[in-house]
Amino acid sequence: MQPESFFHVAIKTDDLDASESFYRTHFDAAVVERGSAADGEGATAVNHVTLDVADKLVYLFDRAPYEAAGHFESVPTGFLHYGFVVPDVDAAHEELTGDSVEFVMAPTTFGDLRIAFLTDPDGVRVELIEHL
Repeated sequence: MQPESFFHVAIKTDDLDASESFYRTHFDAAVVERGSAADGEGATAVNHVTLDVADKLVYLFDRAPYEAAGHFESVPTGFLHYGFVVPDVDAAHEELTGDSVEFVMAPTTFGDLRIAFLTDPDGVRVELIEHL
């Protein structure tokens, strides 16, 4: 499988405002989007800030979307996952599953995205993203 691009890094933070300020002050980050848990449901019921840092996105969450959706009970504060854009999430899932890669979330449609999560040998979560 060959990803099209590296898309984002996701971080769970105990203080969205402090984390946003850190990246804006020290890395010249620009706010792309803010979201409120009250405006969502399931995986979108999280408070978040999306930042543009250099040429990539950094997502800051008060809790992981997969926690909110009930896929994981709880994940610690800090690094959550990184995401790669692929042309076809289902084909990537099939190829990687055939190579004995462990998926922690099978392909799922999430708004205008098709996503799946796998783990590397050290348990690091990797998101595959297809823009529909």
